[in-house]
Amino acid sequence: MSHDIIHIERTYPISTAALWQAMTDRQKLKEWFFDIPNFSTEEGAEFEFTKVENPDAQLHECTVLEVKPGELFKFTWRHPKQPIGNSIITWRFIPRRGATTLHLTHEGLEHFKDAGEQFSLDRFESGWERILGDALPKFIEKL
Repeated sequence: MSHDIIHIERTYPISTAALWQAMTDRQKLKEWFFDIPNFSTEEGAEFEFTKVENPDAQLHECTVLEVKPGELFKFTWRHPKQPIGNSIITWRFIPRRGATTLHLTHEGLEHFKDAGEQFSLDRFESGWERILGDALPKFIEKL
């Protein structure tokens, strides 16, 4: 069994509370991540979303696993066309002096290894790099 895990760490020049809001407020998420109308931070809650560019191809189904406000948000990330298993995403918020470090872990990607290039480790990693290294910082600049 493969243990493909993505770890990405970025430090943002805002407080932990502000970063938590940017990453868990439905309206703010819509501006830099995805439009997720039924997004929730309640443990056990389910939400789903699609990529705006191609809603039919990229349905994502998620279940909230663990929440520690201002510290941790953990959820499953599943693609219904790939029913083998779930991947798990964890966002950890680490306070720094005048800033916050976000540590993202995306594990369980071995469940998608036979699903084609769009579900490859490289594709997931480049997507997270783009989201956390470009989209989120651009949103934060506007705060």
